[in-house]
Amino acid sequence: MTASDHLRAVWVSGAFGFGDDLAYFREVLGQFARRFPDAVVLVREGYPVDRYPELPLVPDLRFWVRRRDRSVGEFTYTGNLRIPTFRTAWRMLRRPTDVVVVVEFTPTALVSATAAHLRRRRVVQLIESDPSFRGGRDGRIATTVKRAFARRSHVVLVSNDRTARYARERLGIRAERLRIGPYLTSQPAQPSTGSDDGGSVRFLFLNSLQRRKGLHLLLAALAELPAHTRDWTLDVVGDGPERARLEGQAVELGLAERVRFHGRRSHDEVAADYARSHVVVCPTQGDYRSLAGFEAVNARRPVVLSTRDGAAEEIVDSGAAAVAVDPVERRALAAVLASFLQDDTHLAKQLEIASVPPGRFSVEVVGANLESAIRAAVR
Repeated sequence: MTASDHLRAVWVSGAFGFGDDLAYFREVLGQFARRFPDAVVLVREGYPVDRYPELPLVPDLRFWVRRRDRSVGEFTYTGNLRIPTFRTAWRMLRRPTDVVVVVEFTPTALVSATAAHLRRRRVVQLIESDPSFRGGRDGRIATTVKRAFARRSHVVLVSNDRTARYARERLGIRAERLRIGPYLTSQPAQPSTGSDDGGSVRFLFLNSLQRRKGLHLLLAALAELPAHTRDWTLDVVGDGPERARLEGQAVELGLAERVRFHGRRSHDEVAADYARSHVVVCPTQGDYRSLAGFEAVNARRPVVLSTRDGAAEEIVDSGAAAVAVDPVERRALAAVLASFLQDDTHLAKQLEIASVPPGRFSVEVVGANLESAIRAAVR
């Protein structure tokens, strides 16, 4: 046993996913806690920590909150800007810690990293993707602040090669401080091992029903499929402001008999949806690094990705059963979908490849990436 086995690692983040739901972070934070038994994860005051008794959640953060939307082309990322209060900053300065793990370039990350530097503690910064994918500011002042922040971090962990290029070229991170490997993934609770490929081919869309996620593009592409192809159905799992409009679109396109809207499911329930599917389709019109593709891969399903997703290159290059296409190009998307219907051999081959997902996207490997970055920062 070494001194590093008793590291007091502190994970600080202003928010966790949609509505502070730990659906995607739960397993990753579980890895973090198991590898560092003295670790804590700081969350906002009032957070329902009893919902996750296995995690070392400490409701110690307080914020000033205001609405902030970011434009990505014609679409908008909606969210809140959370600025730590003076009381929160003081608590960060006083908290016993050896290593602080901060996420991206949020005000919470800036304040907690500054507190760590003032106390001569180590900082690990996590950058998931190139901020341009979600409308992150790329002006001179914003870039200067990010460069100053990131270059003071002892280790910067990025998810993929594209983000590594951004870290080197835009932020000036030296090679010895840069590590590449996913720190966030999604893995269904009970991954399926195979699906019956007889009868209809079952496509699956599992995401929120907002225009940016592109279900309307998928429906339009499905309406373009030749009539002589193998029978197919589409299961839509999710809910959102566009649901009524999308259900109407399915009727207008003559797809009502093939498209089934199932509503929202919890993260613990989606494994059954993947088990019933043959091919997962993620036609987003803009995503920072969508976890939907990783979830499909870990559920052992072929996946059709969007080139407008910051994760597409990462997944395709991993050797997964994945193909990327621009969903705005309706005929191109329809051609990819048709390839699973016109050739039984192609679908069988893709399911065979998908049955062995790339290990680099598993929660265990993600946990190892985090541990390696934290221990490197200490060294």
